[in-house]
Amino acid sequence: MSEETDSLLRRQKELEIELEETKSLSQSRNKILETNIGELNDVYLALNEKIKAIRRRDARIKGFEAEYTRANKLSTLGEMAFSIAHEIKNPLIAIQGFAKRIGRAADQDRIQEYAKLIDNEAGRLTEILMKLLEFARMEEPKKETVTIDAVVDDTVLFMEHHLTRFKQVTLSVEKTERLPLVSIEKIHIQQALVNLLMNAAQAMPEGGPISIRTWKNDGEVCISVSDEGPGIPPENLERIFEPFFTTKKKGEGTGLGLSLTKRLVEANGGRINVENKPGKGCTFTVFVPAIP
Repeated sequence: MSEETDSLLRRQKELEIELEETKSLSQSRNKILETNIGELNDVYLALNEKIKAIRRRDARIKGFEAEYTRANKLSTLGEMAFSIAHEIKNPLIAIQGFAKRIGRAADQDRIQEYAKLIDNEAGRLTEILMKLLEFARMEEPKKETVTIDAVVDDTVLFMEHHLTRFKQVTLSVEKTERLPLVSIEKIHIQQALVNLLMNAAQAMPEGGPISIRTWKNDGEVCISVSDEGPGIPPENLERIFEPFFTTKKKGEGTGLGLSLTKRLVEANGGRINVENKPGKGCTFTVFVPAIP
């Protein structure tokens, strides 16, 4: 009986020791856990402060961007208003001057000459205002599903007659079969192509070939219009899409054609770029998103 009691007492003692060790180990683990939790909490608070600081900085950056965009728009509007005033002023001065000369002219032939010049300047003024209205009033496109080939065919059919008034200008078309469909307002892209074709013809006063090509590339359907004229002077390349910017002679253009073309293409989710070869012509390419 004594041996069993001693054994039980020893076992009890061992269990007490194990329990103390377990308690001690648990307390150590708790302390380590508390320390880690404290450190993690400090890290969380520090990160939270950094996130707040980043958000405040982002808000400031967005504010700066909004101010920059607003200033840029005002600057563009001011430049455009100046260009409009300049473009309208010239024909108005000419009309006023010739009208005064008619009042003083006794020769019927001279009167007819002045009247013709007034009519020409009034026509130029009307063209400027019509182009400006087209530029300003363009509505949200009413899109339909079409093929680019159909757009090109209709544009070529429309332009065949108009291109006859240009000296020895020829037009060729190279189409890629089975192009994806596109969702566009057909008349918008047609108008853009008409503007590009007219520019190409005007770039070659002595005549030359104009080529239209269609193909697909990375989810886009592409249409290019190429000429073999003198190309665009490198110093003007960045300004060609600005409203009222033109290198043509007085009375030969309003400077709104390319800016309107760019706006028409972008309104339909597309983009336009130019590949320029000074002395060898240039190629304008319209990219329109394909329907998957």
